[in-house]
Amino acid sequence: MKIIIVGSGMYVTGRNNTGTGTILASLLETSKSVGIEKIKIVSRKKASAKGVEAAQKRINKLLGTRIKLDFQALGNNGEKAFEKILSKESFDACIVSTPDHLHFSYTKMAIEKGLHCLVVKPLTPTAKENKELIRLQKKHGVYGAVEFHKRWDETNMYIQRRIKEKAFGKLLYAVVEYSQKVSIPTETFRSWSGLTNIFQYLGVHYVDLMYFLTGFIPDRVNAYGTSGILHKKGIDTFDSVHVTLVWKNPKNPKEEFLVNYNTNWIDPECTTAMSDQKYMLIGTDGRINCNQKNRGLEEVTSKEGVKSVNPYFSDYLPDDHGNRTFQGYGHKSIEAFVKDVNNLLENKTTIAQLEKIRPTFTSSLISTAVLEAVNKSLEKNAKWVKVGV
Repeated sequence: MKIIIVGSGMYVTGRNNTGTGTILASLLETSKSVGIEKIKIVSRKKASAKGVEAAQKRINKLLGTRIKLDFQALGNNGEKAFEKILSKESFDACIVSTPDHLHFSYTKMAIEKGLHCLVVKPLTPTAKENKELIRLQKKHGVYGAVEFHKRWDETNMYIQRRIKEKAFGKLLYAVVEYSQKVSIPTETFRSWSGLTNIFQYLGVHYVDLMYFLTGFIPDRVNAYGTSGILHKKGIDTFDSVHVTLVWKNPKNPKEEFLVNYNTNWIDPECTTAMSDQKYMLIGTDGRINCNQKNRGLEEVTSKEGVKSVNPYFSDYLPDDHGNRTFQGYGHKSIEAFVKDVNNLLENKTTIAQLEKIRPTFTSSLISTAVLEAVNKSLEKNAKWVKVGV
């Protein structure tokens, strides 16, 4: 299999001391069981080559793999350069890990060259772009998935099962708290954080998750943003975004489920994890509290201070033979895409079958429509907006 990755940042390589990275490590781990002939990474800046090379050496050494990466800088005219690469070289799949506003253009080009695509969340900021990608995907007969890795978290899978078992009775409401360190928008994503907001970039995870957990359909939304710290630092985006989203049961439209989302991008640097995330779900017969930051593992060192460690997301851990492997639900999300594409190439599955079980372009229209409605509500000073699913 030949794979091209668009982007070389935090989620691909773990750049700027933001962790292990996930995409590249997952691909190298998956290469142990699925034949990956070629991995090419493209990114705008030539300077990114050093980070990619360092990540390649580090990960190959940790995992005992020997895959050599090909890197190419796209320059300022990135889209034309990418199109030229796709015209000259052959690939089976494309992973898009760029800023939100670039997802559509790069994914569109990859689809038109017949590549199966995985896109980091959100798929697109607008429903119009999402629908166009669905149309193109069907036209060219390729598979399109979105990297909503929370669907692979065993905690969320357990909660989904308990909801299906009606353990909590009729669902009434949920509260989501999700935030990140202020260094993410001011340093790591400084060049583009002003083109998005914390709910669009991060809160979207819990829009898809609520859809995954309940099967309900979003109906209407009210959103309010606060400003201050980031504006003072020259970044034109909200410090926090607060959303009230009403979901409806498609089997009984009179049954509504309310979710309050509180998201912020200004957590202090001394917080114990990059992301602080938790949610609480209430029903007529019970409740469940889920802390997705504090997994019960706390680390204290003189060099790094106090950390809440979540090894279940993605980390290097030994397998049953004592060999170091890359594991976790973040890895499983990437691995599933690669294996799905491999099965498609070998005619062992179909796109129609994958549509039923994966976070595809089609199912992601739910979260995209919510994002669009939230952004409209923010523009209208917290007016209620219908979600156009």
